[in-house]
Amino acid sequence: MINAVVVDDHVMFQQGVKALLEESQQITVVDTATNAIDAERIIMGKQPDVCVLDISLAQGNGLELAERLRGRGYLGAIVMLTMHTELNIFKRASAIAKIDGYVLKLDASEDLMKAIMGAMNGKRFVSPAIAQEMAWQDGQAEIDDNPLSTRELEVLTLVAEGHGSETIASRLKLSKRTVDNHRANIRKKLGLTNAAELTRYAIEKGLLLNLSSGT
Repeated sequence: MINAVVVDDHVMFQQGVKALLEESQQITVVDTATNAIDAERIIMGKQPDVCVLDISLAQGNGLELAERLRGRGYLGAIVMLTMHTELNIFKRASAIAKIDGYVLKLDASEDLMKAIMGAMNGKRFVSPAIAQEMAWQDGQAEIDDNPLSTRELEVLTLVAEGHGSETIASRLKLSKRTVDNHRANIRKKLGLTNAAELTRYAIEKGLLLNLSSGT
């Protein structure tokens, strides 16, 4: 039996997800939460096999919650269940939070179980709509003028959010020296000299999260 925790700030939807999972008779929902603070305490305490996280939450968001869980050593599967279809959010979830599944709420009845069972077998599931958009974007890669590597984009995103090198190193599990080297390479590649210019570049590239709408 797979133990799960479901985190969503809409109680009716949360209970619907719980019912959907337990109907499979393969999953037991051991607890639920409506906000990021309670969710972190519950997940770290109970160490479920999988946690299903909404992105937009009270007292934080599911993406930052997932990053903190990974930083604290949580090894269970993390499946994001969200209305957010923006690729920058999906990429952030994949690169920094190390998620195992990304399911759109509109497709939950069909895809959530697929994502969880896939994660239990070491396979990552991404909602078809997101996967198709990623494929299209990859097809446009030749005309993309972004000179940064994936790791440099991760560092740039965190710099633009106002994090210092020590915090970034902790989140990405790198040394501070490595982060400082990445920051120097980013400035050199982009021809930018200060944090304000880096932030402006990140905004133009759609790297900063906008979780003010959707659930």
